Amino acid sequence: MGFMRSASLAGILLLFSTGAVQSQDIIQQVGANGTIDYSRRVVTATGIGMPGGLGGRAGQIRAAKLDALRNLIEALNGITLTSATSVQDLRSSSDVVKTRVEGIAKNYRITGPERSFDDGSLEVTIEMSLDGPFLEAILPDKIGNRAQPLTAAGGGKIYTGLIIDASGLDARPALAPRILNEQGQEVYGSSFVSREWAIKFGLVGYVKDMSSAVSNDRVAAQPLVTRALRVTGSNRTDLVISDQDAKILHTMRENLSFLEKCRVIIVLN
Repeated sequence: MGFMRSASLAGILLLFSTGAVQSQDIIQQVGANGTIDYSRRVVTATGIGMPGGLGGRAGQIRAAKLDALRNLIEALNGITLTSATSVQDLRSSSDVVKTRVEGIAKNYRITGPERSFDDGSLEVTIEMSLDGPFLEAILPDKIGNRAQPLTAAGGGKIYTGLIIDASGLDARPALAPRILNEQGQEVYGSSFVSREWAIKFGLVGYVKDMSSAVSNDRVAAQPLVTRALRVTGSNRTDLVISDQDAKILHTMRENLSFLEKCRVIIVLN
């Protein structure tokens, strides 16, 4: 009973301690002790160490870290990868990926000091970045630079990024979503990006409001702003934009360059 009370309190304290940041972020809760922040691109987990074990306080801290690591891996499993798959699906199908992800998770960062509770238990909070080694482990080796533009080259406006307003559509975040036109053709996705840029920054950024999107350095000064028409895919992560906006985006080859660099933001709420 003491552990359950502590775990619940830990979750509440985590939310309140980071509420000022998380209120503007796209957050997914995984279990009682893990969160995926798709805006900050980090996964956070807490772990509890109970008193009375071997090693005194040092042993209690070690136990809390092990518990937090288990919760971190559980949270990683809960990440949506594509419109039809999750990280758990990928790890289940590949022992190599499973081993690599677990090794990367062990390089977590501890955020802040331990918290102590009245029943003698203590809590640690850890986090790891979704960018860099984690994305390198789960993204296919042949990702990117395989797609052809949907329209012939022509005149038009050169943009520096893409913002898609998907608010109100019950769309959900993913590490590798796709943007489609009304015919179901891919306007943006893993086939358009550079693997190097995708590993560094992720395929897309997620924010909660348009003002945060237009001021984000990811899309620079002159982004194309479009409205998603609908959501598609079993995980509700892929977005459909109008054929006209897709044409505007693909007519200028310079625009394909910013797609290659993953300069795409999706607004969710």
